[in-house]
Amino acid sequence: MIRRPSYPLSQFDYTVKIILLGDHSVGKTAFLNQIATDDASDAVPCRCLDFRANAHVEVEMKRFGKRILVKIDDTGGQERFRSITASYYRGAQGCLILFDAERADTFSKVFEWNSDLEKYANRQFLSKFLVGVNLDSNRKQVTSEQASRLAAQLEMQFHNLNPKSRKSTVGVVLSLLDIVMVTAQRLPSLTIDIRPSQVIDLHGLQNNTSISEVTDNLDDDVKPGSKCSC
Repeated sequence: MIRRPSYPLSQFDYTVKIILLGDHSVGKTAFLNQIATDDASDAVPCRCLDFRANAHVEVEMKRFGKRILVKIDDTGGQERFRSITASYYRGAQGCLILFDAERADTFSKVFEWNSDLEKYANRQFLSKFLVGVNLDSNRKQVTSEQASRLAAQLEMQFHNLNPKSRKSTVGVVLSLLDIVMVTAQRLPSLTIDIRPSQVIDLHGLQNNTSISEVTDNLDDDVKPGSKCSC
């Protein structure tokens, strides 16, 4: 078990929320576990701060000279009952939609997950990737070419993931984070609707304030503690 010290949000330049979507047993929990694994020998720019199995992982990443707190949320099995609530999508700047190439049905369901994402998330500020698992398997039912075509159709990038490699897993997150950062640079000239009666003018935000921090404050969400349960 690893215990992490508490950390003030002020020490980060940005905070980013990324959500995982996809059918049951496509590898979302394994993805989270790989991100949470600290390995000093892998030279991956990712440090686990807080991990709760089947719930979320919070990690520190550094990009372009900035310190970024990245929170990656898992559905916790709710996808089996189609019971994911709108609050799961709220405040997300990034999304990874996973499918298992050995199960064609999980690939077909990508349309439904993307539809839910566009319904509940703020499309104007959301970056999304299609992520395929087991595409190198001899038992695959979906090819990389099929996945690439679908990703283009849904206006997102496609990435092949090796779920047993932390470097591959972190690499997908870093690629998504780069796009989120580019989008964030445009935020000062935009406004974002939080609720029908509330609009935030981003001209007044400080450099170390993220959109997720603002939405969390408005919704009075309780942030999780920093105790790592891995």
